[in-house]
Amino acid sequence: MTSMNGEGFIPFLRKKAKKKTAKVIGWFRRQFGMCYRSALSEADLFKILRGKSVALVGNALSLGERDCGAAIDACDIIIRCNRAPIPDIRSHGARTTFIATSIELPGEIMAERGASHILWMSPPRNALPGWIVKWPNFFLYPKKRHEALNAKMPGRPTTGLMVIDILTRSRCRSVALYGFDFFKSQSLSGDRDRTQGPHDFDAEERFVRTLVAKDRRFSLN
Repeated sequence: MTSMNGEGFIPFLRKKAKKKTAKVIGWFRRQFGMCYRSALSEADLFKILRGKSVALVGNALSLGERDCGAAIDACDIIIRCNRAPIPDIRSHGARTTFIATSIELPGEIMAERGASHILWMSPPRNALPGWIVKWPNFFLYPKKRHEALNAKMPGRPTTGLMVIDILTRSRCRSVALYGFDFFKSQSLSGDRDRTQGPHDFDAEERFVRTLVAKDRRFSLN
């Protein structure tokens, strides 16, 4: 027997139970004022970024057709989103400094990617795995920042856009954006098309192109 999304029924039930448990735990934390706290503050993160060249690597499938790996790896700090896929070093580079995610990830990903910092970007804290909370270089994207960005967008901001928001307010030297085609190609993060999900990719493209035109530190590659 399989579930509606094609999974085995038992794994499907386990996943549902895990999500339900996370919601219950989240409810209790809210009731008793037990808030998750960043190991790193925004000031700490900005200190790390100050004066650095940054590559922010999105998950557009089209990046795989290009030879951007060497340029990505030449940056001081490389930030990858969600599952941080590296299908080919030629196109995506090999190095990772930060992983910025809005989804659950296994703890092994930090060693696999050689990443030192983990950034949790999603406002709901229910899905926060325990290992992330305990990670020494853990940053929690502030809810007030998400609310301010969300007010500018017709849809919910993507992980990439939230990272861009952080970088605009930092004093990094340069930001090269790779793998951002605003869902003109599919995403390495899943098999949905641009009409599915809570994001407005046309609005995000306008936002980013306006930023690139105004802030000379940013480039869309």
